Amino acid sequence: MRNSFLFLFIFSLFVFNCSEDENETTSIPPRDRAEQQASDLDTLQNYFNTHYYNSGELNALTTYPALENIVISKLEEGDSQPPNTTMLSNAVVQKTTTYNDVSYEYYILNIEQGLGESPHFTDQVRVNYIGTTIDGNEFDRSVSPTDLDLVNTISGWNKVLPQFNTASTFSTNNDGTVTFENYGIGLMFLPSGLAYFNNAVSGIPSYSCLIFKFELYQYKVMDHDNDFIPSYLEDDDEDGNIFNDNTDSDSFSNFADNDDDGDGYKTYREITYLTLTGDSRAALVAQMQAEEPLTSNQIFSAIDQDDNGSFSVKLITLEDTNGNGIPNYLDPNDAATLN
Repeated sequence: MRNSFLFLFIFSLFVFNCSEDENETTSIPPRDRAEQQASDLDTLQNYFNTHYYNSGELNALTTYPALENIVISKLEEGDSQPPNTTMLSNAVVQKTTTYNDVSYEYYILNIEQGLGESPHFTDQVRVNYIGTTIDGNEFDRSVSPTDLDLVNTISGWNKVLPQFNTASTFSTNNDGTVTFENYGIGLMFLPSGLAYFNNAVSGIPSYSCLIFKFELYQYKVMDHDNDFIPSYLEDDDEDGNIFNDNTDSDSFSNFADNDDDGDGYKTYREITYLTLTGDSRAALVAQMQAEEPLTSNQIFSAIDQDDNGSFSVKLITLEDTNGNGIPNYLDPNDAATLN
């Protein structure tokens, strides 16, 4: 079972929201990442200098913007830029991250920030999106709100989505569809190193820079190994990479290991927790607020909706019984809780 779980996560690095038949992956020998990043930056900068978007039309909308409202056009040589448009070079925001020991620049165009909360880089998100290559070929799009686990997407997604907010509210329509209000909407422009790099995926050649339009609706805090520690908190070195955190140096990163310190006791037995319940989400949130401010060793788990329609959450305390500054679940010499 452990081997199957590890294989699933390795395989997921090369798959993005497509079935196996739709998304066959082939690889060519990888180039030097730093050199390829320099080439990709030239490609992206040239794109920004020769393309504009319909900023005036978006600002004039009387309804909330949607993906189909955002139009990027190429400024052909010798043509004048149309009025009420903005060159991408004057609109995108450059961001920097480190991935595979290489410094990467990627770019964001923020259309609407959103008024909800921001997901963590390991969470599940509910989105609509359209993916294109830099030359405008569309290779993927969602047909309805789609749930994606950011751990299993290309790296650029878990860098960009946490910088936007989810919807402030939502309502269910008579036909069963859902309407979201005040969601985050924008575009990400990714170098190949934060996308598929040397892997050729259906519709995407190797070393392709990619563009995604997206609408961010909701998120769910993930606990991939069900050990009561949210996955985003299992990034012990806080470098944004949960695959390189492995306290007991076994075959499994902490977020995929239900015994993080390898002492023979499951992680969930080395913490204490209090379960809060409410008949509605609002009632539960009120209870959670009553517990605040939390101490530095306390966290809330993800909110769950139970089969009976009620809501519950765990207030988790990361105990450190021997007082050495390492919580029990990460300390092989301290297993005093065993809750």
